Amino acid sequence: MNIINEKIDFEKKIKNILKLYEIGSFEEVISRTIPLLKKYPDIIDLYNLLALSYNGINKTEEAIKLLDNVLKKDPNNIHVLNNLGLVHSNISSFKLSKIFLEKALKIKPDFFQAANNLANLYLKLNKAEEAINLLKKFINQEKSNNYVLNFTIANSYQQSGDFKNARKHYDKCLILEPNRCDSDKAISLMTNYKNDKSDHMQKMEKKLAKDLNKTDSMLLNYSLGKAYEDINNFEKSFLHLKKANDLNSEIINYNPSIEKKLFENIKVIFKDDFNKVSKDYNSDKTIIFIVGMPRSGTSLIEQILSSNENVYGAGELPFIGNLAENLFFKNKIKLNFNSLKEIEEEKFIELNKDYFKNLSSFEVNKKIFIDKAPFNFKWIGLIKKIIPNSKIIHCRRDAMDICWSNYKNFFSSVKMNYSNNFKNIAYFYNLYLDIMNYWKSKFKQEIYDIDYENIIKNPEEEIKNLVNFCKLGWNENYLKFYENKKTVSTASLAQVRSPLYKSSIKKWEKFSEELNELKKLINY
Repeated sequence: MNIINEKIDFEKKIKNILKLYEIGSFEEVISRTIPLLKKYPDIIDLYNLLALSYNGINKTEEAIKLLDNVLKKDPNNIHVLNNLGLVHSNISSFKLSKIFLEKALKIKPDFFQAANNLANLYLKLNKAEEAINLLKKFINQEKSNNYVLNFTIANSYQQSGDFKNARKHYDKCLILEPNRCDSDKAISLMTNYKNDKSDHMQKMEKKLAKDLNKTDSMLLNYSLGKAYEDINNFEKSFLHLKKANDLNSEIINYNPSIEKKLFENIKVIFKDDFNKVSKDYNSDKTIIFIVGMPRSGTSLIEQILSSNENVYGAGELPFIGNLAENLFFKNKIKLNFNSLKEIEEEKFIELNKDYFKNLSSFEVNKKIFIDKAPFNFKWIGLIKKIIPNSKIIHCRRDAMDICWSNYKNFFSSVKMNYSNNFKNIAYFYNLYLDIMNYWKSKFKQEIYDIDYENIIKNPEEEIKNLVNFCKLGWNENYLKFYENKKTVSTASLAQVRSPLYKSSIKKWEKFSEELNELKKLINY
């Protein structure tokens, strides 16, 4: 093969690989890229592509090792630095992520991809204002038509509660790429639709008639489902939500048996009584863990408690889940240990230090932190083992309100893959109930149950009891939690910025007929 033909062949292969990457076929990208690298070991773009594909299938160690080796040869390669920043952010190694991204921007100040990744890192650290200020520098005359930057700054404004500026940039995104629907989904979350004459509703209906890809069609149906519920057209709302979840089921892969095995394994590990760490390191800080099913009121409780100036609401932190899975599992099925007794005490002390090291990424000088990752309900045993002085608040809510809310909202997290059909939702909900009963049998008074409905009906009394459990002084600001300016990134971002309203109770009843199957599945 002559040089020209070889070049054409190479370019063709790269083009095909990039197409596979764009649709998320990461394993196929890996299998095709590795042979190319053996033939062309000096092409750094191939290493970047391979690393990002490893990251796409959660093989982050392989991705980091690959990029680190390239960086040794080319320490100022901005694309390698940017990708290292991205991968480290994805595994919650926030300090390292920041170092790599800032170095990339120092080398090339107009490198908007690194700026965008740094802004998203700031959002993970609840620093929406810093994200906004960073991106403002890029959204100038040259970059004003950049979709990615407009979307990220819109997201930043939205999480900060500035819905007006968020809407401005989401609208800009819709002009730039009218067939994309992620902005429609974001707009729907912060909009209270009054009637079907709404300009945005009409535009979404017209867009739905277009030939959209599966993901955009899914997002648009979720958005219209929410909009029609707002205007009390429950029949149309349900039709759109069912379509959205059916599409979501085609996109994602959920295996209930793996989920069941995970919960069984957790019980195996924590079957024996155990001693807590002999010394509670970092005891100058108190961690308040808020757990429960998603949509059970966890964001509301965090918003209330963080209204105290001495309390920092850190949001949904992945640290405990990451520590647990790295310690206990080769994968969700196969255990590394059969009991806590097989693990040296020093290991738990190390985990304690790792947790607080991760927490230091927030660079906040407060003694009380809130970790509001709902799925930490799986790991209450580990929490009490490594951070014994922590407070655990368990949020409860009407079972149908929880399950219905899980169904009707879109979640990007793989942890929510159960939420797109009634059977899987009911299955997961029952696993949750079972594991919570298991933890309560072990820790009794150390878990504080709070019911969403009771907060709505008797806010002052319930909040006072909650505050007493957390050993926080009373503050009238608790009752004005909706004025709290903290960053909120969950589906509750609009609700928690409004006063409590009783109509949030038993919302599922408006869809009672359509939800008969779900009621039976959870024995409601």
